[in-house]
Amino acid sequence: MESPTARQLGIGAVWVAAVAGLGLAVAGPLTPTDPTSRSAQPPASAPPSASAAAAASATPSPSPTVTPPTVQPPKVRVAGDDVYAISAAASQASFPGKARAPVVFLVSGESQAQGYGALPAAAVQGGAVLLTRPDGIPTVIAAELDRLDPDRIVLVGGGTVLRATVERAAAAHAPAVERVDGSSSAATSVAMARYAFRTATKAWVVSRDHAEHAVVAATAAAGSRSPLIVVDGTASWLPAAAADLLRDLAVTDVTVVGPTAAVSTGIAGDLEDLVGAEHVVRATGADRHAVAAEVNALAWPTLPTGVAYLANGHTLGEAFAGASLAGLSQRPLHYSLPYCVPASVRTALVGKSVSRVVLVGDERSVRRLAGRLEPCRSISDPTSEWVLVNRRNPLSPIRFGPSDLKVPPMQHAGGHQMRADAADALAEMAAAAASAGAGRVGIDTAYRSYAVQDALYDRWLAKRGRTWTDTWYARPGHSEHQTGLTVDLLPVGESNCSVNDCIDETPQGRWLARNSWRHGYLLRYEKGYRSTVGLGFEPWHFRFVGRALARAYHDGGWHTLEAFLDEPAAPNY
Repeated sequence: MESPTARQLGIGAVWVAAVAGLGLAVAGPLTPTDPTSRSAQPPASAPPSASAAAAASATPSPSPTVTPPTVQPPKVRVAGDDVYAISAAASQASFPGKARAPVVFLVSGESQAQGYGALPAAAVQGGAVLLTRPDGIPTVIAAELDRLDPDRIVLVGGGTVLRATVERAAAAHAPAVERVDGSSSAATSVAMARYAFRTATKAWVVSRDHAEHAVVAATAAAGSRSPLIVVDGTASWLPAAAADLLRDLAVTDVTVVGPTAAVSTGIAGDLEDLVGAEHVVRATGADRHAVAAEVNALAWPTLPTGVAYLANGHTLGEAFAGASLAGLSQRPLHYSLPYCVPASVRTALVGKSVSRVVLVGDERSVRRLAGRLEPCRSISDPTSEWVLVNRRNPLSPIRFGPSDLKVPPMQHAGGHQMRADAADALAEMAAAAASAGAGRVGIDTAYRSYAVQDALYDRWLAKRGRTWTDTWYARPGHSEHQTGLTVDLLPVGESNCSVNDCIDETPQGRWLARNSWRHGYLLRYEKGYRSTVGLGFEPWHFRFVGRALARAYHDGGWHTLEAFLDEPAAPNY
């Protein structure tokens, strides 16, 4: 290991300032140019500018590429109470047991855009990336730093990103503390690439304003041990600092991540001028999930069988925390919805190259339903079993009526109709309740058309007023009964209760509350959740969602469909 003094002597002030002990490090700003056209860019064959050459010569030689210890990914999840705990968990899997990390890069958990380039930098140097608070090191991260026992800690970003208090705290965990900084997230990515790489055949380019693309791109860059360059994707040209870096590293292939709305055609064109049009590819897609899937396909055209990581594509702090593990172990990071896996992602996850899927984040971020690779279904299509209907989400069209209604094949159906799949599942559930000795159940009401719901609502509105009616009855177009997937049940043959209102006091009601999920049904309006669902406790109201979702809902300890589907509460119209 180099001493701090020797490292300071070898680092150019333009790119990075190193610290020894408690000294404050301030990196000098990068100096971007502002050409007005692509023709203002130096041609691809031009030698590096004098300033770029001087900066390159002043940049320290990075530590030799280190082979990290054998990664031991968790069997199910990389999880923790917050992003810092998840970051520590990812590090523990990356460096299991008594394994040491030669270097640790600290990235702000509140300004992760500064740290995208740290993922490939850590991977090429065999080190770890940990998230920290901007004003101090969390206890869980301090403990992980002590366990890793690094030779040096690198702070990523300037003093407003990671303050002097972090720098002082870091000095207690490593003999050398350094800081890599630029004037922006884009400049910091260039500085980080110069810090960690002397040569590279491939580079990845991503927009600073699209974190959903940057996290998975940084993971792929880490996996391929290639630098990541962050740019202002709306600009019409590639910044000179980034162009100089690509020349200095002798990059011959570039992957641009995101559609043209994320990274402009002007930037892509400058890259083509620099390395040749045939050596620039773009990873794009209809949404963040598809873009991530394309990034992974390009990063790993052939992938040995092993683990794939799955994170919620909308909780990017957690995704970043898990990305260090995925990148270091050269395995892909995919995005899911909280409760299901989009088709563009599922195709890769069910392939032969994936033996196991590890979830990043806890049940609140990635439901076990996604972990089971359940395909996504619409929550707005009224024909979908997963459609969400409440005060915020009316049916569309509002007068929708199902086309496959039937009377459930069970006793005490009373002629009421339901959708065929829900009707058959209800009959099985009623038979199971009777077989278990819980008693017989009957239908109080099931499918109600828009017109029927309208008449019912108006009748009670006239009798009891709007406040009471809105507490117990949905307005037409907002009722789950209109989907044909919902039933109000009543106990049959109970001396103490013969209507639905008291079913929770009967063996039938208690059995249904415990077991309806086994047959694809949810007790939709539980006690104490009116502020979320908009309606009062209805122990008789059961909603069919299918066995897969109902099982995950039950196993995950959920109480409202709104929360499970990561949708807003719906207390009011």
